[in-house]
Amino acid sequence: ALLMPGSSLVVNPIISLIQDQIENLSEYGIDRCLGISGLLERPDVLRAQAALITGHYLFCYIAPERFQMADFRQALSGLTRVVSINSVVIDEAHCVSEWGHDFRTAYLNLGRNTRAFCSRPSGESPPLMALTGTASRVVLKDIQRELAIDDLDAIITPDSFDRAELSF
Repeated sequence: ALLMPGSSLVVNPIISLIQDQIENLSEYGIDRCLGISGLLERPDVLRAQAALITGHYLFCYIAPERFQMADFRQALSGLTRVVSINSVVIDEAHCVSEWGHDFRTAYLNLGRNTRAFCSRPSGESPPLMALTGTASRVVLKDIQRELAIDDLDAIITPDSFDRAELSF
């Protein structure tokens, strides 16, 4: 996302993860990040969305429910007239399958909503990436179906699941 022009949207399931990722980027000197969440009062949300429209921010972190809000959709429309949305990233994408069918149905609309509200004026949709480290094959297939990702080679898995930072 840093190498492409435009802004990236990152969908996260919980506010603390949004805050953590923004703080981590800040430690690397990347401070053009914006988090729009339920922690903000309404006037602050409106100011953040107005700032988003300027194209200044490289990353905008949101919850999936944000796509269901008319004012955020209008902000995305304004943004795509200024700069392109270079990617939409769904972090912890297993939530699409594990939560989307039950209590956070906004996850099931992410594919459709990103194509509808993040597309360039030419109609071209930004790449949609769904990232997870904890999904079974069944969950991966469900994510692919729910996000309407048609490419049969879209699921990429590592050669090894060994992680140096974890020990058993």
